[in-house]
Amino acid sequence: MTGPASMTVPVIRSVEDLERLHFGHAAETEAKLASTLAASGLVQPESLDRALEYRKEKGVSLLQAIDDLGVLDTSDRPAVVASKLGIPVARIEDFVVEPAVLKALPVQVALKHRVFPLARHNGNLVVAVPDPADLEAVNTITFAVGQRVELVVAPAEDINRLIDRHFLILEEQNLIAEIGDDAREIRPQPSPAEEHLHDIEKRAQEKPVVRLVDAIIRRAVRMRASDINIRPTEHGAEVFYRIDGEMVWQRLLTPDLAAPIVCRIKIMAAMNIAERRLPQDGHAGLIEAGQAVDLRVSVIPMVTGESVVIRVLDKSQGLIGLEQLGIAAYDMQRLKRILQHSYGIFLVTGPTGSGKSTTLYAVINERLKNNPHIITVEDPVEYHINGVEQIQIKPMIGYTFAEALRHILRHDPDEILIGEMRDFETSEIAIKAALTGHFVMSTLHTNDAASAITRLQDMGLESYLVSSTVVGIMAQRLVRRICKQCRTEDTGSEELRDYFGLTADETFYRGSGCGECFNTGYKGRAMVGEIIEITSALREMITRKPSAEEIRTLAIREGMTPLTQNALAMARAGITTLEEVFSVKLE
Repeated sequence: MTGPASMTVPVIRSVEDLERLHFGHAAETEAKLASTLAASGLVQPESLDRALEYRKEKGVSLLQAIDDLGVLDTSDRPAVVASKLGIPVARIEDFVVEPAVLKALPVQVALKHRVFPLARHNGNLVVAVPDPADLEAVNTITFAVGQRVELVVAPAEDINRLIDRHFLILEEQNLIAEIGDDAREIRPQPSPAEEHLHDIEKRAQEKPVVRLVDAIIRRAVRMRASDINIRPTEHGAEVFYRIDGEMVWQRLLTPDLAAPIVCRIKIMAAMNIAERRLPQDGHAGLIEAGQAVDLRVSVIPMVTGESVVIRVLDKSQGLIGLEQLGIAAYDMQRLKRILQHSYGIFLVTGPTGSGKSTTLYAVINERLKNNPHIITVEDPVEYHINGVEQIQIKPMIGYTFAEALRHILRHDPDEILIGEMRDFETSEIAIKAALTGHFVMSTLHTNDAASAITRLQDMGLESYLVSSTVVGIMAQRLVRRICKQCRTEDTGSEELRDYFGLTADETFYRGSGCGECFNTGYKGRAMVGEIIEITSALREMITRKPSAEEIRTLAIREGMTPLTQNALAMARAGITTLEEVFSVKLE
């Protein structure tokens, strides 16, 4: 959140720091607000003049005029509203909260409205809010507290971090204690293997267990986890979150909790709770912070119990444009030339979890600019795209990729997305579709771009068909981004510098760890890749069935920048670390 330049936006960490804030000072007049906006640079001078003229003409407030004309970035609006109302603005990321203060505001109110109680100041409860114009939230806080409150406007990410740190973890601990007390009151608990199914199901539907599962999933969403792992052990189960590709241990669940929690997850995912011998798949959904989140659930029996993995798909994060992929400018030019083809095959390769689907969805967004008829065949359909017809395959009833493709070729598509070209039959139909004037997009599981050609040939496809249909290949990996809040110069990594042949005077970076990144030094991931544009020289070589190394050597001569070199460029730019470059290198 940006504050107007004429305002001081302090970082407050304790009750003593609250003295630096000015509570209850007079709200700004229209003239003072105009002056503040002019000095802040948040609104361009000509836009501010237009808003002042609009205000005079329509007889509305200056803030309303700014909203109507859309001349202020929505992310800056809370700070401007706070300035207008006389409410202080602050960063609160490391605020130290007393336990008694946490009890002053009901957890449900804090979670629903994303607000947080900071401290008591002059007898009043100080509450941090992301938007002072949210009257429903302000009125609910006042009613719940039962007394006057003082507001502080703070960035939503700061508030969410405090909620995660204090409320969600505390809520889980309280629920676990509550469930444990109930269990001791009812009867001693046998091991999960001996416990009767009826008793497990009954406990799985008790409110504390329901709320605990909800809290575990909700906190995973807040921490940007892509997966939740619940792994059975001889002593219960361990909970892990996969954050930015790395497993992060969360907690140990006792045997009393493990079985009811797994049963509750099965109920959520519409699974058969009586089936404990065979693997099961299911899905569920929830709304978190106003965003739809899809949950793909897999349960597999292990020797020690049932193992659960929940894939967390935030649908609001799935659809992006090509520019948001972070592709280097010279590779972006190559990619856009490939996407100018009206027919042919474009392949994205890489291991599981390397972001291939995200890239293909970005490609579809680019192709949609020309308004083609696009049909996708996927397993599963991860994100729904407006203007695209999407098919979910169902192997259990014989509806495979190949079977779906046979039908959709008669359904008049211009372009086809195939979730994966995993066998000869699917690949052969894709080749035929490309030869008959369709643009085909798909994925392959290969380590680098050049190996995609040899993989197709190994499937049994004729070399001349591959050379005449494939127009481009992109291999990719995901690297963790250095946290911007704690990024510092990397003074070590001598072994990695020697490995990559880097000079001592080159500057690289790493994250020291902070609350923003949960002390990992990383926040988010970025895509790094290499792109082969099939040239006439490469087409001629492919017909001779060359090795992947021969294709790679010629591709580099034809202008391909290798993935490792692109990753090193990202490290030099301070986007990622040398350790991450080493983890994705291809040479």
